[in-house]
Amino acid sequence: MTEELGDRWILGLRGSQVVSVSEGAGHQGLVLMLDCEARLAVQGPAFLTYGAASAPGAYPLSDEEWQTLVGAMIVSAIAFKSGALRAVFSTGHHLNIKGGGPGLAVRVQKPDEFEWSYREGAGVMKVFGATTS
Repeated sequence: MTEELGDRWILGLRGSQVVSVSEGAGHQGLVLMLDCEARLAVQGPAFLTYGAASAPGAYPLSDEEWQTLVGAMIVSAIAFKSGALRAVFSTGHHLNIKGGGPGLAVRVQKPDEFEWSYREGAGVMKVFGATTS
C-alpha cells in the first residue's frame, strides 16, 4: 500500500525482492522485476550507486553491475511529486532518478495496487482499489 505525504509517495515495496534486471523494450532503459509482481521501468538517466549518491565515497555503477541487484530486497522506495525516485536495497545500493531530465520516463507498477509514472515534468500516482493515506 502506498502512503502519500506532502511532496512524495512511500511506495509499498519494502521487503520485496528483485528477481530480474533486464533491458527495456527496444534495448532502451532498464526493467527491474520484483517478487511481488511489481515492475520498475526506467528510460533515461538513472544512477545506481553503492551508498547514498551524496555520501562521500559513493560511486556510480556500470550498466553491467545492475545485475548485482538480483536477489536484493528493497529497504525503501520513495517516488517524489517532482518526478524523482529513490530506492534503497539491502545490498547498500541506491537507485536515484532525478525528475526533469530530457528523455526521462519512469514507471513503477504494482498490479491491482498502484502505478506511479514520470514523464514530461510531473510525477503522477494512480491508486487502484484503495486510497492513499
